[in-house]
Amino acid sequence: MNAEIRKYRKKIEVLMAVVLLVSVTIFAIKPRRFLSQRKVGVSEETTIRMERETNGCCVVIDPGHGGKDPGKVGTKGTLEKEVNLKISFQLKSILEEKGYMVRMTRSQDCHLGAERFRKTADLNERCRIINNSFEENIKTVMISIHQNSFEKSSVTGAQCFYYHKSQQGKALAEAVQKKLNEKMNVSGEKKEKSNDNYYMLINSHCPGIIIECGFLSNPEEEEKLGTEDYQKSLSQVIAEGIEDYFNREGHCS
Repeated sequence: MNAEIRKYRKKIEVLMAVVLLVSVTIFAIKPRRFLSQRKVGVSEETTIRMERETNGCCVVIDPGHGGKDPGKVGTKGTLEKEVNLKISFQLKSILEEKGYMVRMTRSQDCHLGAERFRKTADLNERCRIINNSFEENIKTVMISIHQNSFEKSSVTGAQCFYYHKSQQGKALAEAVQKKLNEKMNVSGEKKEKSNDNYYMLINSHCPGIIIECGFLSNPEEEEKLGTEDYQKSLSQVIAEGIEDYFNREGHCS
């Protein structure tokens, strides 16, 4: 009986050794995918997308407002926060196809940060995400997506704003505004504009701009901004401007 038990234990030990050897071999062949899935808990499809080659540059997209803060409300009830998020997702997809690393400050209808001092907490959390990205990669820019409104319903068009002390922010605004004027602002060109009091521009360490994509106070433009085709066209133009900026700076590989 003892001999049979020893023989059985020997078989178990051999089997366990084989299993261990196979496991170590698999880990050695594909360490990156194994580690990223263990660490983040993402699907294989997402992991492959994360491991896709990039051009070395990063864009942080900030869809303005969210949650209980709707932003501007259009003449037909369109909520700015919803349009901002839809355009941001379109822009994210286009930039990723071009090889950029992309992060978003929010990816759903919510505010960020603590409940207390809601607005300030939200802005601080957005800036934290942006600045962390910049610390990890100095080839980072911030694009904050918003919609405009004005007392005169005839006013239309997309316009970029940059922090008045940031030369790179100005260059980014010029590059994007140029494309917007060429392809989107059919009723007349707009000039990129400096600003000295926008919280996001002051407190973001990387070059950044706020893009007011259009006027929800204009019924025609409000209707266009609510359509997927226009959101995609607008995002494509913004992406071209971002690409021109990075090419001019010589950042991306």
